[in-house]
Amino acid sequence: MSNIIEFLSKLHPFQDISKKELERVIACLKYKSLQPNEYLFQSGEAYHKTVYIVQQGKLEQHRRSGQVLTLEPGDFIGLANFMDTSPYLSSVKALTEVKLLSLPATELQELESICPPLFEGFNRIIAKYIRDRGNTPRPVTSHALCLPARSIMKSPLATCGENVTLLEAYELMRKRKIGSLGVTNQANKLLGLINFISIADAMLIQGAKADTSVLEVACKKNNTVSPDTPMWQIEEIQHDQNLKYIIVVEDNEPVGVISQTDILNNLIAHQGILFAEISNATNFSELATFYQRVGHVASEARENNHRASAAIRNISEFHLALQRRCIELTLQTMKADGLGLPPTKYAFILMGSASRKEMMLNPDQDNAIILADNLETDADKQWFQTFCERVNANLDAIGYILCPGNIMAKNNMFHKTLKQWKQQITHIVHLPTKKAARWANVFFDFYHLHGDNELATSLSKHIIEELKQHPRLLKMMVEDDAEGQAAVGWFNRLVTRRDQSGKNKIDIKRNGLRIIADAARIYALKHGIESRNTTDRLTALVRQGLFNAESMKSVGASFEELLDLLLEHQLCQMRDNQKLDKLIDPETLSPLHHESLRMAMRTIKQFQEKLQAEFDVVIF
Repeated sequence: MSNIIEFLSKLHPFQDISKKELERVIACLKYKSLQPNEYLFQSGEAYHKTVYIVQQGKLEQHRRSGQVLTLEPGDFIGLANFMDTSPYLSSVKALTEVKLLSLPATELQELESICPPLFEGFNRIIAKYIRDRGNTPRPVTSHALCLPARSIMKSPLATCGENVTLLEAYELMRKRKIGSLGVTNQANKLLGLINFISIADAMLIQGAKADTSVLEVACKKNNTVSPDTPMWQIEEIQHDQNLKYIIVVEDNEPVGVISQTDILNNLIAHQGILFAEISNATNFSELATFYQRVGHVASEARENNHRASAAIRNISEFHLALQRRCIELTLQTMKADGLGLPPTKYAFILMGSASRKEMMLNPDQDNAIILADNLETDADKQWFQTFCERVNANLDAIGYILCPGNIMAKNNMFHKTLKQWKQQITHIVHLPTKKAARWANVFFDFYHLHGDNELATSLSKHIIEELKQHPRLLKMMVEDDAEGQAAVGWFNRLVTRRDQSGKNKIDIKRNGLRIIADAARIYALKHGIESRNTTDRLTALVRQGLFNAESMKSVGASFEELLDLLLEHQLCQMRDNQKLDKLIDPETLSPLHHESLRMAMRTIKQFQEKLQAEFDVVIF
């Protein structure tokens, strides 16, 4: 039994559970052996009502997509089927003599419900599955991300010898104004990487002295790539392993280094020409022509970025550039019409997906204006009313339709001085209502698009300070969010709704993406996090120690999965000249995508339930 305890305690799902809980898991275990070439199960076979753990040996899993995975000790088999008791979608065959630990589904369900760390552990496996799924099916064809490492690496890599002391390495980096050094031996073979953080860790935590050699305490093994490794693969390594630097080696000799900033600058340069053209547009007709290119921009963004969230951010920047130029042209035409310049400072702001830089292909208008408090005369007020009416009309003319809910700067409800905005915020925070909570879920995400940023910053700080003192509104925002539920029901099966055509579909935004965005917003507001983008907020929550990193990886992976499905869905609709929507028919998905969608929805449901539990919101 001690050997089994030692084996299980090293696996992710069991690392954080007590010995007593681990013994309870072991009491449920059964054992199974396979001979070489013997199948554990084959595609289409009924679910065994068991989750398997490879204890010894090696197996091969053949997925319907053609992907072949090697399964080794510590790998789990059948976890996706455990979620909804569906038949197997792959075949698993032993390559060697294999020993398996078998956990019956009924016992595992009970263990999950009474042992939260075990539940979180399985989430980590699900998150990895979703990420791995997302990395395999879509080829990267973008010129920018297919460029080899040698095309953007900084060369040569600054290095030092293995006997260099911590103090000498620190002085060398400070003198050269660089953040890292490669460590090499006498034959110029790479031994690892040091940076300011590894030196600080060595001296402050390990107690190393200034004259201790870098190889002894501060040299860290670092991922290396060849000069021909494509950018998309390097970007993925950096993201998955949270690496700032990747060393480029040839015959194990360092030839260069690539930072996250290098890749970002490469992508920005690739997009810069289009943005320069937008900024030089001289009339609204030109902007409307640019808007018609949104499908091309979105396709290219998807090719240029291996993660959907980065692609959506690029699409959003395109929309923001168009809208910003639209305001600039509106100001020019007002001046040409003899109306003059703005009589006082203002901040034109965007709400919703625009503020989070999560706009899809056809966003409508959600905007408002903050005016300086020295606005006094009726003439000045009329100037801004005319300005907002023209901006809303011009945005509509170039492609951004008027907001059906009239959430626009021309509406007096979204057209106020800074003092008036602050008074309204204070009122709804002190006396929250269901209507106010819904309004806050829209307005509290806002982004400064044009004008004086200090006005927007002042209002943002006021919101955070008021909520810090009076958090009751946050609970009502959670209750408002709860009206949308993840599209997963009993036994973790996908829940669909009939659309007008009679087909069963899932609103991927309302029953998925929006739940994550709402929860991330509420947590950010509660803890004073100023980031607007959902992915940035999730990262910030981990950075501040408010969430377990592995738990947020699961949520982040689910967010990426749904974004990618929605982006591909809308691109297909645009190519087929169909009306764009956010309704996904699960039956049109491949088995692999269907499985990933179900896993993502399970994770989203857990995230929403955690939010509701923290704010003591009970949903019946």
